[in-house]
Amino acid sequence: MMSKEVSVSALCASVQKAMKEKGFSNETIRRFEPVFNDFILYSGNGSYSQSLGAAFLAEKLLDLGGVALTDDGSHLARTYSQGIRNLAEYYNFGILYRRQDCMGEIVWPGPFRECTQKYFDNVVASGLSQGYYTHARTTIHDLILFLDTRNVYAPEQITVSDNDAFIASLAGLARKSIESRICNLRRYYRYLYLHGYIKIPLGERLPKSCSRGRMKLPTVWSQEDISKIKASADRISPEGKRSYAMILLAADLGLRIGDIRNLTFADIDWERKVVTIIQHKTKQELCLPLPEAVGWALIDYIKNGRPVTNSHYVFVKHRPPYDEFPPTATLNYLLTKVLVRADIPADKKKHFGWHTFRRSLATNLLQNNVPMNTITEILGHNDPETAGQYYVQISTDSLKPCILEVEVRDYVQI
Repeated sequence: MMSKEVSVSALCASVQKAMKEKGFSNETIRRFEPVFNDFILYSGNGSYSQSLGAAFLAEKLLDLGGVALTDDGSHLARTYSQGIRNLAEYYNFGILYRRQDCMGEIVWPGPFRECTQKYFDNVVASGLSQGYYTHARTTIHDLILFLDTRNVYAPEQITVSDNDAFIASLAGLARKSIESRICNLRRYYRYLYLHGYIKIPLGERLPKSCSRGRMKLPTVWSQEDISKIKASADRISPEGKRSYAMILLAADLGLRIGDIRNLTFADIDWERKVVTIIQHKTKQELCLPLPEAVGWALIDYIKNGRPVTNSHYVFVKHRPPYDEFPPTATLNYLLTKVLVRADIPADKKKHFGWHTFRRSLATNLLQNNVPMNTITEILGHNDPETAGQYYVQISTDSLKPCILEVEVRDYVQI
């Protein structure tokens, strides 16, 4: 952790050095240079404080037309926001926390260290997912940074007012993101309260999340779309062979991307032509037949595309050290390349992802009169209602038999 007395120029130099050591590209480092230079001039090269950084950022964003809260916002504004955030992170934590370094360690500051580390030990012991663990760390990391701006350096100093102010600072995030962060905080605060680290039950003072459930019908691809995606996939390059095999596992077997990412050689029985996995989400065993097309795609990748590595995972990164993907990697960039080749236009009103293959498989099976119990078994669920509620997109054609004839009357007499 940095000393609490450090000049702005010295802190900026330390951050730039840390960025190089952390593996940031030269282009990224150069992109932040104007931010640091402007901040040094603004501060008169005095001592750094997070409140000074916040004041500088507020003034700069005002000049740039406001804070960037959406993808359509100012790229320059986001650069300034991230640059000042990097300074605050390094000042408080002594490291730069890259979002993809979800498995890296965070050195929690001062009095927060013991209680926070014990909390995350409890999260792991409780069997919560790696995704929850990572999201919770990000939320608490941001909370501690925010509390520093309010001169709160220990958990027992947190007040309801501090709590409310942090929630208010989340304005502009997506509703689901805010709800997720509130849930992360509630569990953290409850742990601190039950173990005597705070005296106020802050978890009960948080606003209730008001999830309204799915308001839109989930996106699915038709059989024609799926065939188009498969046909346009690159089967020549090593990366293309990898993506093609993953797409067939998602489209033909309905596997989640997490289970595809975690697939090992031991999961595949080539003689029986079956794939047996322990689902990452449900922890339940799932055994599925291995279709011929999927099997040959896997063999083609393993023999002709996969780098030489001792990893027991089927799918690995194609850059040294050729190991497995991080446990929270979504791999959406691989799918995006395939969709571009398939000329499937992006629709900002719809969300496409690996899970779309899973929903599409369930929907297409239903439309071909496959019993719901069978669909449930394929998806690896125990309850048929789960498949019906979350994965099956009912088409207009499927609803036509349900239409009732209605007697039309002239209810309005003029």
